[in-house]
Amino acid sequence: MPPTYHVVILPRASQDIVALCTHVEQDSPQNAALVAQELLDSIDSLDIFPHRYKVHLNRRDPSRTVRSMPVPPFIVYYRVVERNRAVEVMAVRHGSQRQPKRFP
Repeated sequence: MPPTYHVVILPRASQDIVALCTHVEQDSPQNAALVAQELLDSIDSLDIFPHRYKVHLNRRDPSRTVRSMPVPPFIVYYRVVERNRAVEVMAVRHGSQRQPKRFP
């Protein structure tokens, strides 16, 4: 069985999810909860094989490398911290939005 990671949604990503769902709720109240659930289920799936998605921003320190996971029409940005066996979700954007310029 593959090793599992602890998935942590950082405050910025949490705010992004709330903002995206609030926006969806304005046009389609019945779909806002579905969007939130799909995002959270996809994020939770990072607990196994988090390296499976493409590298968005490569850093010298592997724990600072940012990866991106598509959850159409959204993109989840995260990093894998091996020493803690953790996945840190840093931002969530709609595909038509600008990508974050900086990550902590």
